Amino acid sequence: MTTVVGERREVIEEELEAEYAGVGWWGSLYRAPRRRRWYRLIPVEEISGEQRSELLAWQTRPRRPDLVPVVPGERGEQRQFADRWYQIVCYETDAERSLADAVAEPEPTRRLASVADVIRALPGWREAMGTGLVPLPADTVLAGHRPLLLPLPAWGSPSLGQVFAEPERVAHLTPEAVRGLPSGGRAPDLYALGVAALRCFGTLPYDDTERLLQRTSCAAVFGDQRRDGRLPSWMRRVEPVRKVLQQLCDLTGPRAAGSGDADPWQLADALDQARRAMDPLTAVRSLRAAGEPRKAVGLAHAALVDQPGSPLLLLAAEIAHQDLGEPLEALSLLERAVQADPERSQAYAAQLSIIGGLWSVVQGRLAGATNGSFAHRLHATARAAFDRLPPESRREHAHEMARCLIGQGELVEASAFVHHWLHDGDTLMWWRFDLMLDYAETFLRLGRLEAAAQIADQVKAGLRRIRESGRMDRRDIHEHGMRYADFVRDLHEARGGETGT
Repeated sequence: MTTVVGERREVIEEELEAEYAGVGWWGSLYRAPRRRRWYRLIPVEEISGEQRSELLAWQTRPRRPDLVPVVPGERGEQRQFADRWYQIVCYETDAERSLADAVAEPEPTRRLASVADVIRALPGWREAMGTGLVPLPADTVLAGHRPLLLPLPAWGSPSLGQVFAEPERVAHLTPEAVRGLPSGGRAPDLYALGVAALRCFGTLPYDDTERLLQRTSCAAVFGDQRRDGRLPSWMRRVEPVRKVLQQLCDLTGPRAAGSGDADPWQLADALDQARRAMDPLTAVRSLRAAGEPRKAVGLAHAALVDQPGSPLLLLAAEIAHQDLGEPLEALSLLERAVQADPERSQAYAAQLSIIGGLWSVVQGRLAGATNGSFAHRLHATARAAFDRLPPESRREHAHEMARCLIGQGELVEASAFVHHWLHDGDTLMWWRFDLMLDYAETFLRLGRLEAAAQIADQVKAGLRRIRESGRMDRRDIHEHGMRYADFVRDLHEARGGETGT
């Protein structure tokens, strides 16, 4: 059923050839960006002759870059729509959106970015407008890279009848204004924008006017925790989001004696920090950097419910493997990453890396507990991962695949596999010490000790050459050297105590 207000709005839209944009602090806003116009319609009984003269004077004021120019109306300054007369304030701008549109967007980061930009513009508006400014979301348009205010003379508050006619106006009033008290150091303009910011996190309680008036007077517009929020639950666990929510609650909540308002620039920066932290990859990395890897993986699991994606799965798997030492958890996450994006080679490379280092576990207690089935499943996963790698990436990950084959006991296949990837045409890549030692290990396990010893000699000579030339990182040389030393010990034991290489 269409209300009287709705019918009047439809008449205005049709006759103005404009679209309703929202309620302003004074009047209602309509937009017609194709004609570079926005309109503010104020019931004529709400303003005096002196105020109308002030509006006319604004049409000749020097233009400012942060205010939308006021221009003469195409068909006069007053018009009648559906048996009611309105004073029309005409603005010249081709902006298509207002802050009200931005706050209503489904994407939280876009909402916060717009509110932060508007709060940064507030000091300039104060300088241009003086005191008494209470910008509602529809009073600000978003044009280009900066927000602009649809200005009015500093008239203060409209009549109580007009304030109470729109619950949104009530919600943006300071509690002191509702109770008829001095501001107590609370700036009405920043308070109104603080409420707009809170609307990015939770829905505005559109109760009846009387109930909303009570909530506002008690500084509890957003105090009902039973109401649905507008953020996924995982975002509310992110520290920058929690921090800025507390700042906004302090700004709009009950004031302690002597407390002052927040600095607009500082508040805008905090909103931007919260916005950046709403990226799950950023949030998870921040927890990891703060030394909280388990919380990082837990947050990743929570975020994946709302924002499933391969990059987050890969990051969570990396943390589970490298920071928590939980390779099975990492493999579970990587399997989900493969399913989410079969074309992403990073997941296959990570699977090979983890599985290649698991065989000492699989061959011991874990293999016995699973009757070998788990080991075979890992082997199948490794084969599939290697086969799905891009051809140009397979040589880089041949060592991990070799470890899987050796660990599974496929020694003949492993020896042939390593021989293939150690050669680039007729050239033996002796500097690939990881593969060289894999090759030597296959011969050792096959009982071909002399062949194993010959390859070990090549590794020893190669390490000396690389160490002298400085063409490899010292840490890598050390790791290869340690593995070489372990291999020589194993070879010595296999020879039954004979002098080894």
